[in-house]
Amino acid sequence: MPYVLGIDIASTRTTAATCVNQGDGWGVPEPSWLGARGPSAASAVFLDDDGYLLTGDAAVEAGRSAPARLLTGFHERVGDDVPVIVGGERFPAESLSAVLVDAAVDQAAERFGEKPRDIVLTHPVGWGSFRRDLLRRALAEAGFPRVMLVPAPIAALHAYLAPQGDVTAGVCEFGPDGAVVTIAAAGINGWQPVKTVEGVDPGEAIGRVFELAHGAGVQPQALAGIVVCGEAPPVPGRTPCPVFASSDPVLTVATGAANIAARREVSQPGGPRSSALAAVATVETTLLPRVDEAPELTERPERPPVDITPFPLPERTGAAKLLSRRKPLVAGAVVVVLAATTLLLTLTTREATADKGPEAPPTTPTSCAPSTPGAAPSSPEGRC
Repeated sequence: MPYVLGIDIASTRTTAATCVNQGDGWGVPEPSWLGARGPSAASAVFLDDDGYLLTGDAAVEAGRSAPARLLTGFHERVGDDVPVIVGGERFPAESLSAVLVDAAVDQAAERFGEKPRDIVLTHPVGWGSFRRDLLRRALAEAGFPRVMLVPAPIAALHAYLAPQGDVTAGVCEFGPDGAVVTIAAAGINGWQPVKTVEGVDPGEAIGRVFELAHGAGVQPQALAGIVVCGEAPPVPGRTPCPVFASSDPVLTVATGAANIAARREVSQPGGPRSSALAAVATVETTLLPRVDEAPELTERPERPPVDITPFPLPERTGAAKLLSRRKPLVAGAVVVVLAATTLLLTLTTREATADKGPEAPPTTPTSCAPSTPGAAPSSPEGRC
């Protein structure tokens, strides 16, 4: 049975959804079961002692006894200069993402008995062409050369809103590091991101959508809607525009990715067509390219300059201040003056005492000498 697959690799959980061709058109996306106890699985890879890779919840379970061999958070590191190292092995981050894609495809193929006709994979909205090309190369090496890459908020919009007319909508992606808020505009090339803010407090995410829309010249009540996805908190009861949130928002992005894959099949020449889906067929752009062969990697983006501000040392006081690097001449002059003064005082003292003999003891008058010759001494004791 022909089907397509949408995959979302988030920072903590990986989800997938399938759309099946029912003969008269593509059906509604359904979750593809990846986890041990639910549709989603951990975005994790574990390297065992034999060199085999475990994925998902099985990787987390194995990592309890050997946490140093558990790899997480690598999808966001695609394009980093430093590879992921575990057990002495070096793994590019994009190759680990390809491992998760391969695991999701195997799960779906086990259920349907064949590989999907098309795959759509999401990525963070801030990625440029360099990171996307790295991931495409890794996917091609893993046997998936025709995977379509879509920003996660764009996939989330396709779960509820078709890019019809000149409208604007918002997306709130909730994760462990806060919310990523995006507004996107619909045009001839489908949904396109307009503005994104990361690290937003979850309680302020909806309000931040309205702020971004106002900055783009769109009133809150004019928004086509706000899509909530990820580990979302409760949605406010009253808002100026519709808010779309499923019973399990973690699956929203994968559901939208599956919708994009189905609409992509509809838009291809010779493929099965459905009037409802053909009206909202996705038009590919340079943002969402489809390639049969991995292109040459673009030049790595230039790193921004780094300004290092030296730590200000406390100002020295007293004699130590004279010996600081800032006043070497003054310190040297002071040392010379002090040495010359000490030498001069030493020489002066020696010259003053060199020509003098031992000092005679002072004469003290005594009453022993008689005032007249021949007179007896006047001392009462009778001695001098």
